[in-house]
Amino acid sequence: MEREAIKQYADWLQTNTNEIVAQKIKFDAEQVYRLIDSLHVFDQSVTSFLTMTQETYYRTISDHKLTLQGERDAMNKLQDRVLVNHVDGALAAGEIHFEYNHEDSYAEGYSPRKDLQIIAYSFKVLGAVVAISNTELVRQHLSKDAAISIALAADALTHWQEA
Repeated sequence: MEREAIKQYADWLQTNTNEIVAQKIKFDAEQVYRLIDSLHVFDQSVTSFLTMTQETYYRTISDHKLTLQGERDAMNKLQDRVLVNHVDGALAAGEIHFEYNHEDSYAEGYSPRKDLQIIAYSFKVLGAVVAISNTELVRQHLSKDAAISIALAADALTHWQEA
């Protein structure tokens, strides 16, 4: 993966959010999944978790930052999101700490703009770390729930576009 790819994609999303929301530009979830997979946060593709039940995800993978809403429902039905909003620490020492916020893209009906912002902002933060260090720091310190949240936002956007 090119060191700047995540940050460049975040910039592209920010630039094109209005056109995607207006459905003048098609959102490509596969690009998001590829970027998440390039971080090696999971042992398998992030898409494999989208159809997993929330209960199974919670018991086997979750770091318990997400609020699960229906244990028998598939993960892609989950409306809670965890936004990566900040990173601090000492990169040279390999000591970084990501900070997170809960976001709700469904508070007043589904908001594709909110999910685009979650993806773009999370990728801005992650891309900054990758650009000046490497993916290993992200892999070691990023919440799995935050990574799956980015994929959940991409999946919801795809379903919204198809409706």
